[in-house]
Order: sequence, then structure tokens, then C-alpha cells
Amino acid sequence: MTLLEQIPLYPLAPLLFAAATALFLLQMARHLRIFAAAQPVVVTDQPESRVRSMFVYSIAQVRMFRDLGPGLMHAAIFWGFVVLTIGTADRVTFGLVHATLAWPFDGWLWRLLQPVQNLLGVAVLGAVGYALFRRVVVRPRRLTLSRDGLTILLLIAGVVAFELLAEAFRIGRFGDPDAAWSVVANPIGMALASVLPAWAMAAGYVFSFWGSIAIVCFFLVYLPRSKHLHIVTAVFNALFRKVQPRGELPAMDLEAETARFGVKTIDDLGWKDLLDGFTCTECGRCQDACPAWATGKPLNPKTMIMGLREMTVDAEKGMPLIPFIKPASAPGRAAGDGLGQPIVDAAIPYDAVWDCVTCGACVEACPVLIEHVDKIVGLRRNLVLEESRFPAELTGAMTAMERYGNPWGQPATARLDWTKGLPFEVPTAAQVAGAGPEAVGELECLYWVGCAAAFDDRNKRVARAFVTCLDAAGVSYAVLGQEESCTGDPARRMGNEYVFQMLATANIETLGRYKPKTIVTACPHCFNTLGNEYGQLGGHYEVVHHSTYLSRLVEEGRLRPDAQEGRSLTYHDSCYLSRYNSVMADPRSVLGAVPGVELREMEKSGKGTFCCGAGGGRMWMEEDRGTRINAERTRQALETGADGVATACPFCLVMLRDGLADAPGGRGEGVGAQDISEVLAASLPARGSNGRDLPVIQPRV
Repeated sequence: MTLLEQIPLYPLAPLLFAAATALFLLQMARHLRIFAAAQPVVVTDQPESRVRSMFVYSIAQVRMFRDLGPGLMHAAIFWGFVVLTIGTADRVTFGLVHATLAWPFDGWLWRLLQPVQNLLGVAVLGAVGYALFRRVVVRPRRLTLSRDGLTILLLIAGVVAFELLAEAFRIGRFGDPDAAWSVVANPIGMALASVLPAWAMAAGYVFSFWGSIAIVCFFLVYLPRSKHLHIVTAVFNALFRKVQPRGELPAMDLEAETARFGVKTIDDLGWKDLLDGFTCTECGRCQDACPAWATGKPLNPKTMIMGLREMTVDAEKGMPLIPFIKPASAPGRAAGDGLGQPIVDAAIPYDAVWDCVTCGACVEACPVLIEHVDKIVGLRRNLVLEESRFPAELTGAMTAMERYGNPWGQPATARLDWTKGLPFEVPTAAQVAGAGPEAVGELECLYWVGCAAAFDDRNKRVARAFVTCLDAAGVSYAVLGQEESCTGDPARRMGNEYVFQMLATANIETLGRYKPKTIVTACPHCFNTLGNEYGQLGGHYEVVHHSTYLSRLVEEGRLRPDAQEGRSLTYHDSCYLSRYNSVMADPRSVLGAVPGVELREMEKSGKGTFCCGAGGGRMWMEEDRGTRINAERTRQALETGADGVATACPFCLVMLRDGLADAPGGRGEGVGAQDISEVLAASLPARGSNGRDLPVIQPRV
């Protein structure tokens, strides 16, 4: 008996499916019309990297498996859904898929597909059950118990269950020469046939068939308005992902006459930003990773992205489903709705905009490559440059950078004060240049000291320790001294693009006079800005973090640490070093080269590190909501039981020092915070490879 004879009104199936597909495409086209109103985004660069990302992050879904249980659950649902779609396509095309797959290899391809479909069907049902249990019973904090999420899970379970039952009823009632290949449906069909009459088996087949068709058609119509749309958009989100360095914020043309400064409304975002919203799976991994949310702040990166999606959908109201039809009026809508509605206080609270430490933990955690930080900085740019609306405590730092070239507000003449008392001279680039072009050419590196090491008393000791290592290794180096100014990183992350570009332009001009082969800096923020962002303004340099440089010197035998008193250290990864620039092994290599040092890792380390709380301009802001971020990171460090905390960032050093001093119950007493260069310098012999005496660096601080 043919399918047409077994199923009443079977010809309606492809017609219903075609109608549902048409409605799906029309709704997607309406989304695309909103995308067309957004800002253009270049996505044609680095095609190989983009295609690779599509397969790694969208098809293989590697980031999902960082949380193994939910990762396996999602993989089962995803792959089961994809493979079972083949069976659905066969039903609505009058068996065309079956015929196509059955023709090669005398039908073996179709036969092999049957057990795969059956087993994946069971896996999907199990995964859906696990997902429902997590959402309804376990209810992790990061998951939102929404009607949409439950609807999607029930729809998936329904279509899979109906497809398995349809196959079971068909085999049990009508038989199939290849029934043995249906390893799940065949036993079920035989069991049902043993207890049900023939008419009930036939009715069960018809009911299950139409049940699966009805759910599939409803799913297609419902999908464009659901969070589950990510099954379509995730592929494109990975393909069109940001391929520039993670730490490079979007460029901004301050001289453009028609452009708005920063992001205020939906149409100020790029279409890729809107695609991010439709790709959000609401998994909450960004929320779990966010240090601001973890310490009781109003910032929630998940709800921000969901809010942007809701605003985008709201902008579609009144827009006709069918293109080229005049939009209907919507008299009940409030002024400012749609594309012109401000994002701040709609998708994200004003306070939350300033809670962000730009650590990138949310971006690193997101399995579908959503960029949260760029959007928040875009909002800050608009608030600062157009509305002059920002926390009052930032005024001092912004003014100091603009007037004095550093957020501490210190004169340039004090930039070399940290060198006083050293037993050797720290040469400036100007002094070296005065000796002639050959002397400049012999320089191995230019040490970019940074504002913190120049003006903060605690970090001056880091600069002294680092040049001690350079001198001991016989490295030919120079510093800029009074010619150096802030890279502009704090200003840019605060949203003050004007001050950033002013500082960056001046620094690029200065560096252009000396053309250094290599720039070395102990500040991850300077490292990131010089290496990843100055290129937007024409400054292209080889920039190396001091941890990498010191690691090379040790590996080359130019630095030979002596054995020290045995002690344990835990290393804190700086966000801008590890997460943004993937420098994780070198700092540990430096610490590991010091005999007697035992390294104890914190639970959150590497790219999964927990921020110290100073990034994004927060170094110059009060933290009066929730728990202090540095207090939480200090707690994590103390849990290791280490004798001290090592880091490779001046901001992190200050925040961890303060966190240890303020630790409740005096738990931080006797536990010092040091830069890795201080640990290494303290282990060097009293006389360097150049024969000169070295300053005494305390092994414990």
C-alpha cells in the first residue's frame, strides 16, 4: 500500500509545509528589513578564519562542552533535530528524499540512516527530559524559566515522539522489508501490533503522521519570534563574527559630520549587533561569568542582549509582513518606540552601563560568539560625548588625562622619579638618539613604563624590578621618560574617544621619531592598546608583554634565578592579558623558573579568570553596589592557601593588594601581592651578567 493510500488527505502535507515555509521566510524578511536600517558592517575580511569559526563554533559547538552536561544535552538535541529533519523532508516531498538516498549503493545509504535516526530520536527525548528537569526542578540561576523556552522544548519532544511513533505504527501495521534497521521503531511497532487491532494501528499511524506535520508547520511559523531562532542565526553569527583582535574596540570617526557619536538607539548599532540579539540562546553563561553580576551589581549581559532583541522586534510593529505594502499606522504606540527609542534604561539600566569592567568574560563564555563589551562601550561613548552623562568621579581622571597625559594628574617631569636610587642609569630614547642612528638601531627594546609604574608608589617598585632584570640580562633598552603619555586605554573604555585619540595621536608621533623594533610593557592595558588599537590611527608596532620578554630571557640563559626559600604563590590572570591576548603560559613560565616557588592555581584562571575589578575605567570609580569585585577575587586567591599572590598587571596588583588588606578576619595578613618581575628579580644573584651589582629586591611584599 502506498503512502497516498495509507494517509487520508496526504497531498495536503506538502501544501501545509509550503505555506508554513512561506510564512517563515516572510517573517525572516521582516527581520532583515530592520537589519537594513542598521549601520553597515564589513564581514568580507579573513574568509578562511570566518569559515573555520562557522564549523568550530556553530557546527561542532565546541564552547558548549565547557559545561559538559548541558553541552551533551544541546548536542543531542541539535544533531537529533538536524538528522530527523531528513525524515520530515521525505514525508512532505512524497518520498523524494528516500528515493534519492536509496538510489546510490542499492539503498544502503537510506538503511544506514534508519538506526541513526532512531537512536538520535531517543537521545533527543532524553535530552529534552533533562532540559525540562533542569529548568523546572533544578532551576540554575543563569537559566530563565520562560514560556518560550518550555514551548520550544515541548515542540521538539512532540515532533520527535510523533516521528518515532509514526514509523512504529507503520512498521507494525503495514510491515517494511528494512524494518530491522529501525532499531527503536521496529520493536515498538511489533509490541504495539501484538496488543492493538489493525484499525487502531492504522489510525495511530495517521494520527502520528499528521501530528508530526502539524508540529513542524507550527514550529516554522513560531520560530522567527522565538529564542530558538538561533538554530538558524548561529551559523551566520559565527561566520560574520568579529575577526579583529578581541581587545580592539570599534574605530570611531570623530570628524564625521552626519554620524552620531557612539550608540544611542537600535539604528546606531551595526546589523551584526542585531544578529547577536536574535542569536542569543538565553543560556545565561555570560551572566554566570560576569564579575559585576556575581557581586550584586545591576549589570546582566544576558538581559541586555535579550533587551536589544526585544527592542528590535518592537521596531517591527506596524511593519507589514509582506514587503512593498504600505505600513499600517499604529496610533497606540508611545513616542520613541522602535528604532528611535534609547537603549539605555530600556535594554540596560544606566547604572549597569557603568558597572562593566570590560573584562570580556561574557564574550569568552558565550557559545554563539555574541559581543557584549563593544556594545556597552558604544553606549558609554554616546553618554560621554553627546550627553555628558557619566559618573562624577570619572571627571577627575578624564580631565587629568587631557591636561597632563595621565589619569593621576601628575606632571610629565615626574615620569622618571621611579628610577631614583637605582645603581645603574635608565637611558631615555632621546639620550640614545643623541648618540646617533647607530645607537638607536642597537636598542633591543623600548620599555613602555605606563602611568601606573611611573606615578603609583606601589607600581614604581615593579618598574624598578623589571629594569633590574633587563640590566642583569645585559639588554640594551631605553624608555621615553617625559615624552611618554597615557596610551588612552582608560579614556577609551570610559567612552571618551576624544581623549583617547588625542593621546594616541601624540604617542604615535613620538614613537615615529624613534621607530623602536620592539615595545615591551608590564601593563596589559598598554600592551593591548598599543598592539591592537593604535593600528586604527596608523601606529603599527611589535608589542610584547614583559612576562613574555622575561620568559625569553630566562629561556635564553640571560637570566639565571637562584634558589629561594620555598614558598607557594597563586597567579592571577589579568583579563587583558589572558582573555584578550591569550598570554597565559609565559607568566607561569617566569614563576616556574624561580627555584623554590610552588604555583597553586585558582579555580578561575586562564581565559576563565575572574576580573580584579579595575578595568573599563572602574579603577577611578567608587564601587558602592554589592560586594567589591576585588574582594571576591581575593577570597578566591586565599582559598588556594598560597603564601602570596602574583600577577602581571599594575591595576590587578593594586586591587589585590587592597583586597588582601581588607580581607575579613585578617585572612590576608601576611599574604603579599607581587608582580612576576619582582619575584624574578628577587631571585637573581647579587651581580648581573654584565658584572654590575643589582639592587636588592625583597622576595616578599
